[in-house]
Amino acid sequence: MHFDLKSFWHTENGAITVDWTVLGAAVVGLSLATAAALTGTLDMVISRVDHELRSQQLSDDFVQYTPAHFEQLLSQAAIDTETAQSLFAIANGMMNQDIINALAQGLERMANGTLSKGDQAMLYAIASVAYQRNIVDDHILKAHFGF
Repeated sequence: MHFDLKSFWHTENGAITVDWTVLGAAVVGLSLATAAALTGTLDMVISRVDHELRSQQLSDDFVQYTPAHFEQLLSQAAIDTETAQSLFAIANGMMNQDIINALAQGLERMANGTLSKGDQAMLYAIASVAYQRNIVDDHILKAHFGF
């Protein structure tokens, strides 16, 4: 077997592998450099968004006591206006998921006939808040509470 240095030097077999290796290394290097540059920027953006969200006073002032939602109970003298307002304030202090859960349990108890008059008044307050926050389908509230 004869080894010819001159022919080895001019042979281009395998040269493409070197090219792709260099190009691959360049792509990886640029990707790492881009990620490093964006990390600081993303941290800054996330920090600013977090600060803005924490500084905002989110309010549900649009949710107000509505006497019409308690009309049935008020007309039957099951509760008075002050009690209705008090129950509404309690319901308005609840988180949305708690309202949904309480409403589901209350409707089940209403269907079973095991709902007391006091619990019925609280259920109306919860339904009023759910209606105003728009967290329950309107047809459910209309069917059971009339609003």
